[in-house]
Amino acid sequence: MKSSLKTLLFLFIAFAMAGVFTGCSEDDDLENGGRPMISYIRVTRPASADSLITKAGQGSLIAIVGQNLGNVRELWFNDQPAALTPTYITNNTIIVRVPSQIPTEVTNKMRLVFSSGEELTHDFTVDISEPRIDRMVSEYVATGEIATIVGDFFYEPLKVTFTGGVEGEVVSVKDDNTLEVRVPQGAQPGPVTITSNFGATESDFWFRDNRNIIADYEDTDFNGWWHGKDFIIAGDDKISGINGKFLRINKENTGGWFEAWVGDGTIKQKTKNIPEDAFANPSKYSLKFEINTEVPLVYNGARIFFGTGGPGDRDKAAYTWEPNIDTKNKWETVSIPFEEIYAANNAGGNTFTYNPNGYAVSFHFVGPGTAAQFGLDNVRVVPNVNP
Repeated sequence: MKSSLKTLLFLFIAFAMAGVFTGCSEDDDLENGGRPMISYIRVTRPASADSLITKAGQGSLIAIVGQNLGNVRELWFNDQPAALTPTYITNNTIIVRVPSQIPTEVTNKMRLVFSSGEELTHDFTVDISEPRIDRMVSEYVATGEIATIVGDFFYEPLKVTFTGGVEGEVVSVKDDNTLEVRVPQGAQPGPVTITSNFGATESDFWFRDNRNIIADYEDTDFNGWWHGKDFIIAGDDKISGINGKFLRINKENTGGWFEAWVGDGTIKQKTKNIPEDAFANPSKYSLKFEINTEVPLVYNGARIFFGTGGPGDRDKAAYTWEPNIDTKNKWETVSIPFEEIYAANNAGGNTFTYNPNGYAVSFHFVGPGTAAQFGLDNVRVVPNVNP
């Protein structure tokens, strides 16, 4: 009997010790002692899987690699939650998209909350874009009036600073990509700067751009002009000037041929302002002007000619402008790549190369006729980006 009790006691102790050793062995086998841990973060593209990152842009898909991550229930970037997808979570990997929402509080931390209530923080920066400035609907806007700037990442609060160091009143922001600002007293020609909590950007365009003006229509000497002088006005009951006098065309039908601005002579004096670099690097420049259409201007027969000879050389070559513009009786800025105008006018025996004496010009309409009822001002050739 004693022998049997000893045997049972021995077996009980043996099983108990086996359980203890087994439990210890299982705990020892758990990575990091069973505690969650992040080893690194990488991009999800297979070709770049070895690219480790410490920051990512809004909406980026990333892979968090570590240990004991399978019980994650919440994942925060700064103070914004990420959407977790169970099928994208394993014990060693979490694939997740960085939130697109803008954080109120920027901590540059990633915070994971697990089912046990345990939390894990990890240094990680959400690379929120600074403002991007594409264009101003009209680069000429009067003091006190509202200018519209188009771009992206216009995250409020915003500050818009004009050349001259004056700040405009932000009137509205639409969908983070369109900003309306009231032009302040003291705004000078030059770039505008938009500042958010995530950086500052200077525009490549100039507000009230006065560089390289080749036609401002303030002329008093029309020597050499064929056409155009009779169309220069300061304003009428349909269109008011945006910057002094302008070219006002009011044709219900242009017919088969209509000349709006043609000549050489004193026209050449202004066109000397086309910079020499525009001929060496035409892709880096644009021909710009402001236009105000009383009715939509839709046409495929508008011709823009420049040449080192005379206006008659327009029969050899010209750039065909195919406008489809409806500014609804407001001034807007039009931009045409200068390289297209340069290439089109260097054809058919016409020469449009750098000439310090200036160039003959013809802006005329050819074809079946169209309604051409618009104002045009501030013709210029300007660089696409700031030096």
